[in-house]
Amino acid sequence: MGRPREFDMDQALEQAVQAFWNHGYEATSLSDLMETMDLRKGSIYKAFGDKHSLFIAALDRYLDDLLKFNEEAFESGDTPKDAVRLWLNSRLKKFCEQPLNRGCLIINSLVEDAYQDKVVAEKVKAYFTCTQKLLTKTIKEGQDLNQFRKDFTASELSQLISVSLVGMVAMSKGAISKNACLKIVKNILKLIEI
Repeated sequence: MGRPREFDMDQALEQAVQAFWNHGYEATSLSDLMETMDLRKGSIYKAFGDKHSLFIAALDRYLDDLLKFNEEAFESGDTPKDAVRLWLNSRLKKFCEQPLNRGCLIINSLVEDAYQDKVVAEKVKAYFTCTQKLLTKTIKEGQDLNQFRKDFTASELSQLISVSLVGMVAMSKGAISKNACLKIVKNILKLIEI
């Protein structure tokens, strides 16, 4: 009979998320993970497997949290227009106001790993597909209420917003200021609203 774990798996996984988010997959060493998670190498391997398996578990946790965040943001608006505005502003706050300018773990992973790691690529693609569906549905509802322009489909407007947001979050890591991000959000809204 094995010894019971003497650490909180949920807390350890959250600490792994923070380590990978701060440094990226390649730059996060096993020593970094041991220090951040306050665990020995054997405990990490026994609980999570190798570094890649731990990264996938951390990415899954991050994606689940972000999907819940997105769903709540879209549900919190009184109208579709309010929902999109609240979602964009909450995303801006979540990613562009961080002290470490670390951006978004998904976008960072996409740039660093997805082109060579099929597991990461599939998880990132599934996340963006789900988010696009939520955004497209909300925009379509807004078009039906004459809140968003109709010379583009809801899907096209959703893609415009998503690509703009991804670029803004990536550039928030140091290339543009928080004030510039705020202006970009306002301009995105001007482009899609009637």
